[in-house]
Amino acid sequence: MTGFQSMTTARAARRLDPRVRLFLGLLAVMVVLLTTTRPVLVAESVLLAVGLCTPPQRKRRLSHFHLAWPMVSLVFIIGALAFDLQTAVHLALRLANLFAASVLFFHTLQAEELAAALRAMKVPYALVFILMTSLRYVPLLSRTLRHIQDAQTARGIDVRLRLRNMGRLLALIMPLLVQAFILAENLAMAMESRGFARSPKSDVSMGSLSLRDILWAALGFGVALALWFWERVHA
Repeated sequence: MTGFQSMTTARAARRLDPRVRLFLGLLAVMVVLLTTTRPVLVAESVLLAVGLCTPPQRKRRLSHFHLAWPMVSLVFIIGALAFDLQTAVHLALRLANLFAASVLFFHTLQAEELAAALRAMKVPYALVFILMTSLRYVPLLSRTLRHIQDAQTARGIDVRLRLRNMGRLLALIMPLLVQAFILAENLAMAMESRGFARSPKSDVSMGSLSLRDILWAALGFGVALALWFWERVHA
């Protein structure tokens, strides 16, 4: 075995079970959604910031999270205009925490691992397939959108998201819709040719959880429980 293969195997062995990572990700999102007091939201922000800044792939996670700042700023401005400053801070902080938890979740759990975890948990194959297809096709459509925008810009058509360009957005939307229909048709033909509706789907067995997996799951549940008690105290 080469040095690279040994390093890859060792890294894979150190990773948590996909079921545990799925549990921790859903637990983080649920805790953020159920939090209503500002001190607990701030504590969650600190924990999520530590998770975002932890290597490896720290720069990649932070680069994706930077895309959330315009939306968070918009929510803060709308909240300040419609309600008051405290409500605006609360709404913006909760949205930022949701974005951070989502980034951590999707960067920790790959699509194949998520599918295997869901299948091992006896989730119907059709639902797993729909979820996996969505996760795979969203980045593909995003790249297609960038290619269409570059092609239209090369033709002298300004399709940037500006108020004065609203009448030109059809030059961006229509090619994207055509590409989406082509992708959907190709996917349907591939599923039909492989007998998706007729062939039986085998169950996935991932084995039992290790002690390390159980300890991490218990730690995550303990942190969520502590935040819940803190929430009850400040409510």
